[in-house]
Formats: sequence, structure tokens, C-alpha cells
Amino acid sequence: MGDLDYVELGELDGTHGWIVTSGFVNWEEDVSSPMPRQRVRLGDESTTGNGVVCTVFNEDIDLEEGCGYYLVGKDRTYDAGEEIQLSLYENSSARKFFE
Repeated sequence: MGDLDYVELGELDGTHGWIVTSGFVNWEEDVSSPMPRQRVRLGDESTTGNGVVCTVFNEDIDLEEGCGYYLVGKDRTYDAGEEIQLSLYENSSARKFFE
């Protein structure tokens, strides 16, 4: 993937591709399917309203509510929900910086 640009959560619009970002898990949502395995809302000072949806497809990543993370993922749109998402796939990472 090479060098990735850092993009604030509030600037995600589905067009940046693979990025580095950071944020806090505001809450975890129920997921009724095996993939994605986790769906959370991320927020920071750059976000408004409910924040940004983050979908986790990587079985090695488990995001905890109330914690802050540096994340490598893909800025994309989810057409069925008409929403912007940060998606964490097999090549993604999450490093906790706040508990």
C-alpha cells in the first residue's frame, strides 16, 4: 500500500481510498451477520452528529467502546445504507492510544 495519507475522520467522503486516521469508539452497533464482524461509530473533534461508521472485516481487530485508536483502513461508501464508512480489512490495522 506504500505511504498512506493521514485524513481526519470528518474529512472522510468515500473517495480517499486507503488512509491513516484516528478516533474514539463512541458506541458499538449490533451486527446480525458474520461479516462485517463488528460495526462501530468513531468520533473526534473533526466529526459532527453521530460520527463515522467503521466496519471491521478483519478477524484480528476488535475495537472497544471508549478507546481511541490509530487506524489504517479504506475510506468508502456503502450504497445500501447511503453512508460513508471506514472499513478495516485483512491489510488494516488498529493501534490503541487511549483506554
